[in-house]
Amino acid sequence: MYDRLRREISYVEGLLEGSTTGNNPDAKALIRLIGVVDELVEATQKLDTRQAELEEYAEAIDEDLNDLELLFYDDEDDDNYLITCPECGEDVAVDLDDLEDDEIDLLCPNCHTTLTIEDASDAEEIEKLEV
Repeated sequence: MYDRLRREISYVEGLLEGSTTGNNPDAKALIRLIGVVDELVEATQKLDTRQAELEEYAEAIDEDLNDLELLFYDDEDDDNYLITCPECGEDVAVDLDDLEDDEIDLLCPNCHTTLTIEDASDAEEIEKLEV
């Protein structure tokens, strides 16, 4: 994209230099304007390059953070149980301590359906979360 823009700027510069004299105020303004456009193209190209580098860096940080979360939260998952959402089939993790309550409300992370479990202390449909 930037190569095409630079070719177009060079083409306009060549047309302008071949058709005008240097003393014309309009020609001076156009030459100056072409210089500004060329600087803008160069600055935009540098910004695009920098943005691509930052996106790669953010992806690397995200992957590292994911690895750390897996290491850190791996031990805590032993106290969780899975309940399957009746709307979308997504498994929702419930803390073992929450199951001692008479009634709990859960929000499905996939379809955002509110799941109400009454008398959760006697729930038999809960499966142990395998990690």
